[in-house]
Amino acid sequence: MKLPILITTLFSTLSLSAFSSAWAENTSHVQQLLQTLECQRCELSNANLNTRNLREAFLNAADLRGANLSGSNLFQSELVNADLRKANLERTDFRNSTLIDSNLADVKLAGANFRNSRLKYVNLTNADLRGTNFNDAELVYTNLVKVNLSNAQLRNASLYSADLSGASLNNTDLFRADLTNANLSGADLAGADLTDAIMTGANLTGTNLCNATMPDGKTSTVGCK
Repeated sequence: MKLPILITTLFSTLSLSAFSSAWAENTSHVQQLLQTLECQRCELSNANLNTRNLREAFLNAADLRGANLSGSNLFQSELVNADLRKANLERTDFRNSTLIDSNLADVKLAGANFRNSRLKYVNLTNADLRGTNFNDAELVYTNLVKVNLSNAQLRNASLYSADLSGASLNNTDLFRADLTNANLSGADLAGADLTDAIMTGANLTGTNLCNATMPDGKTSTVGCK
């Protein structure tokens, strides 16, 4: 009777080990990144890279799921088709960087800086973007469903055809932002600054605009109770 129990226990242990390794960093890949700043298609999931200087790094198609990059310098870096789901990117410097077709769902990005960056076709579903700097950034066709963009800066940002349905944009700075064809249905823009913003074709169904400054400079009462 003990043999089946032993086999079952061994199988369970091996299964757990395999599951853990699927989300484990490759130490040689970590060293490669730190030494060369180029690690395309690398296995870096759950890697601890916080406060590192990774300026101008090439991380195309890299697996960075669950990685800790908080406070790191990724200025002018390239992360095309990268997987950063559930990564910690708080206070990370992404200025002038390129992130196209990358997956940033459920990431922590509070206080990060994406000024003048390109985030095209990026998935940011459920991301924490409180206080994030997206000034002059390109976020066209980006998935921003249910993100928290409260107090974020999006001055002159392009959000063409972006999906912001259900998003929180309380007191967000959208001065001169391009929201052409953006989906803002069910979004909360209470107190947001939309001065001179372009909103042609934007979906505002069920959008809370209470005390928001509209493109014409007037204060909205839509959604106020």
